[in-house]
Amino acid sequence: MKYILFVSREMWPPLNSLYAYAKIKGVFPSQVIILYTDEDVMRKIEGRIKKLYEIHGKILNLKKRKVSYEVSSLRKILLDIIEDGDVIDITGARKAMILSLMGIENVKVTYLFLKDMRFSNYPFMMRPLSLQKLMEVSL
Repeated sequence: MKYILFVSREMWPPLNSLYAYAKIKGVFPSQVIILYTDEDVMRKIEGRIKKLYEIHGKILNLKKRKVSYEVSSLRKILLDIIEDGDVIDITGARKAMILSLMGIENVKVTYLFLKDMRFSNYPFMMRPLSLQKLMEVSL
């Protein structure tokens, strides 16, 4: 199972969602794919994901791929990498990224819902757990 993250302008949304998934599900995905638009944000999140896995003694296979906001090119990339049972995290996604998922089946889509945006720039475990909820939909 691959865990696919969309990373655009902010580092915390996809990182927090991955951490929430691991804590709530009790599973650290063995393969994480970062689809990103901003190189600087990607480097920040890459380092923190590696540190998260290291702290928990988990092995990480991390892949990165720069993408554009064009729906058709994003869709091609997704169709090339997605397999049945993969998890796609849309927490850090832009609208074009979400549109590129239209019609894709046999995957799970996750989103970390935050009830109070005052905590949006804090790490997952430094925010009140009662104000966040990991949403998951099977397609």
